[in-house]
Amino acid sequence: MSDDKKTEKKIASYGKNIKVWLDEIERNQKKLQAEENEKKQEKLKKKIENNKESLKKTVEWLVEEGGNPKDFLKDITELHSQVIKDMFPSGADSDTVAIEKEIQRIKKMLNEDLKEAMEKYSYDPEEPIETRYKNKLFKAETTVGRWMLNAGNESLKDSMYYRECWNYDRDYEKTKDQYFTKEEQGLIEKCIQSRLEERDFLRQKNAFMYNLGLSIQKTAVKIGEWGDITSARVLAQGLSKEIFQQTVTEIEGKLPKDELKKRADEMTRRYIQFISDPHELEEAMIQKKESEIEADKLLAELRSSTEGAKMLLSGRERRQVEQWMEIAESEVEGQNILAYELLCEKLGKERAKFILLCKADPDLEKRKEALTSYSFEELGL
Repeated sequence: MSDDKKTEKKIASYGKNIKVWLDEIERNQKKLQAEENEKKQEKLKKKIENNKESLKKTVEWLVEEGGNPKDFLKDITELHSQVIKDMFPSGADSDTVAIEKEIQRIKKMLNEDLKEAMEKYSYDPEEPIETRYKNKLFKAETTVGRWMLNAGNESLKDSMYYRECWNYDRDYEKTKDQYFTKEEQGLIEKCIQSRLEERDFLRQKNAFMYNLGLSIQKTAVKIGEWGDITSARVLAQGLSKEIFQQTVTEIEGKLPKDELKKRADEMTRRYIQFISDPHELEEAMIQKKESEIEADKLLAELRSSTEGAKMLLSGRERRQVEQWMEIAESEVEGQNILAYELLCEKLGKERAKFILLCKADPDLEKRKEALTSYSFEELGL
């Protein structure tokens, strides 16, 4: 059976189920009107609410498949019409149902998820972004902001984020008073602001992919035509200062200047040992390739929002993966960043940075020869 035929079959099935649930609601409402026992009345009310929820989901599923509920709402009873009107006050055509579903999803994020975080957490808006980024309320705000901004991003059309029916970029200003209260509008604006701050912070934070190559080039320029040992010493000190001091800070946090230099020198020694072991280097390159393949697979699953993504998301915070996806979708080095994050999970940040550095160095063999020709003491480490 072709995909078109399968879709038609699904739409027809959902259409029939709409009538089934309307009949069930009508039947239970008539029972409720005739029932005098209070306990039985409560049970019937609960049944009707469940029936309505099932009806609502069926209508939404039909719309998701490309069907129009109105095609299945002809020749219905007066009570059926009233139920539909009560449940879909803006209309039961496919476009309106899709918009209403999206608006309700946003309202839930605002009035349930975000407000729950607001009750539990707080932060000082004057704090630096590095501090706010770790705050749970700020994270809740950026989650809402990310979903809203990504919903209108044309480059994410095949992702779980994109919404054609209604999205912030295209529709918010024209319809905000129609769909959202003043309080909700204020929350949305705050979430958008927080997300933009987070996005700029992440872009700056992940600029190391590009900066690694620049740092290596910067060190290479210094070497020039000096003697071998001088060149090797400058290279070693350049690695320690330009690259590994940042890595130490990422892992250990802020350290006193002398301690930072000491830790960076120690990391540089371990890097030299790493690149001097051909077996370890070969194994690391295999792990790098595996992470790149996994990153590609993860992105493909997330973009299609399939069941496979749920397995890949297992054990990770969904927000973390959403950030990875955001970076990967919008940045030139996105796939590499995601592969690096996966390497960090498997091997730790230090080893992942070693592998990344090897990949970024076009003259690795030449520099390996220079660094391994002298003792650590001779290199100033």
